[in-house]
Amino acid sequence: MRKTAGILLMGLMLACGDADRTPSDVMPKEKMRDVLLDMNYAEVWGRDQQMDTAMVPDSVKELRVKTYYSQVLQLHGITREEFSRSYKFYEAHPDRLETIYKEMGEIVRRKRTVMDSIENIQREREARASGVRTRRDSLFWPSSDSLKLILP
Repeated sequence: MRKTAGILLMGLMLACGDADRTPSDVMPKEKMRDVLLDMNYAEVWGRDQQMDTAMVPDSVKELRVKTYYSQVLQLHGITREEFSRSYKFYEAHPDRLETIYKEMGEIVRRKRTVMDSIENIQREREARASGVRTRRDSLFWPSSDSLKLILP
């Protein structure tokens, strides 16, 4: 009885030790995150892009998105089967997939912050170059001429 309990306990400990490991035939979490992020960008680009201001049928958009997907896989040096196998693994482990999506969201937020700051800087430079007053905190900043005090 003691032997059986010891073997059972040892087996349980070994099984728990592998709980956080990713199988060797599955992409690591960071690579999966990068591939999924690029695929999301490809999908948005493929579905939102207009061709010469004409409406594009959904079938053409789908074909374009699939083409972008294959280009993303080529870019990352993986096959469709490797991606499918890895995605199925992460789908079977929702806690890991949730972590990947949270990291993706954080990357997108950081990129958006950088892009917003670059756009603000460009807007300010253009406004200064054109001589147009810009609004700051709901007040117009005075021009250099209005700063001169005229005394009687």
